[in-house]
Parts: sequence; structure tokens; C-alpha cells
Amino acid sequence: MASHEFRTPLSVISSSAGLIKDYSHKLDETKKLKHLERIQSSVTYMTQLLEDVLLINKAEAEKLEFNPCPLDLVEFCRDLVEEMQLGIHTEHTIALHIDDSTQACWPQMNMDEKLLRQILSNLLSNAIKYSPAGSSVDFHLAYQHPRVVFQVKDKGIGIPPEDQAHLFESFHRAKNVGTIAGTGLGLAIVKKCVELHGGEIAVNSVVGRGTTFRVAIPLS
Repeated sequence: MASHEFRTPLSVISSSAGLIKDYSHKLDETKKLKHLERIQSSVTYMTQLLEDVLLINKAEAEKLEFNPCPLDLVEFCRDLVEEMQLGIHTEHTIALHIDDSTQACWPQMNMDEKLLRQILSNLLSNAIKYSPAGSSVDFHLAYQHPRVVFQVKDKGIGIPPEDQAHLFESFHRAKNVGTIAGTGLGLAIVKKCVELHGGEIAVNSVVGRGTTFRVAIPLS
């Protein structure tokens, strides 16, 4: 499956580069730019795919490092949302909701910052990717003794019931994603990172109405 995933963008790069090389004198600037953008997009996709493959291979070989340390989750989530919002080139917004009723009594939290970033950035990126332009993604953070709960909710295309049982398998993608780009590795990586924290992940989704992912991580 991985070889096929690499072959497609490589074909795009080869085709566009060949057209620019052989017919540059016949192509106007708009068409040249279109082919250059296709090359750039394919390179970006391949880079992400390679990083995901290396990460999932490490996880499956049980060689993924787990280095928990004290972490201010509220500040971490606020910074992550700000970073992602700046990087979004669409009309989406990410709405962060923090449970203020329990925030004052939150104990010291030790988590692996790098792996937690993988978990949340993947879930938020997916929520944005599969939602219509102009919609909002809700990101909830709450302390429910003895664990912290993260919830990402979108109003996107939803996941067919028959695909939900296979969501966390490497390279699996739901049948209704159409032409939306993706490696099929993001959720497999998320699950591995959640499990290293001793946590659990659950999904609730309705086709055409949206999807909610819930991650619960114990504080110990």
C-alpha cells in the first residue's frame, strides 16, 4: 500500500516536470504556475507520508520514545490552536473550550509533549480537512478525575458505519473521502500515541452531520 501511495505523487511530479521541460516555450505563465503548484503539492504530500510511515513503523516496532514531563495543558492547547489557526488557509475556525469549573483544581500533569502534539494536531487537522469551508471545529479540554479528556468535534462529512471499525488501521480511509488528500496513517499514529499514554480514544460519527473524537488520558 505504501508503494502505491508514493507512486501517485511521483507520477504527478514526473508528468508536470516533463511538460514544463518539453513545452515551456508553448506554455503561458498561468499553465506553468499550475504545474509548479502540482509539483509543490505532491512534494508536500510525500514529505508528510514519509514522516508518517517512519513514525508508524517506530510505533509498531515499539521503538517510539515516550518521555512524559510536567506540562501546562491549558497553555499548550491555547498555543496549539493559535499555531494551527495561523496555518489554516481556509475559512475554518477552531473554537477552544476549557472547563473552567475544574481548572483551578487540576493536579500536576505529566505527558509527552511531542506525542500529545501528534494526537491533537492530527485530530484537529482531520476535522478541518473534512469539514465545509466556513464551519467551526470545537476543541474541548476538561479534567475528569482521574484523567484529562480532549474532545474534537466537527460538522463535516462524517464516517460511514462500516469504516468506523477500521479507522485506526494503517492506510485505511473511509469510502466517502472522495478526492480529499490524506495518507491514511494519521489516526493509526494517534491511537499509538494515546496508548503510550495509557489512554483511550473513541469516535462518534454520523454521515453528513459530523464526527466527534474523544481522547481520555490518565494523569498517573
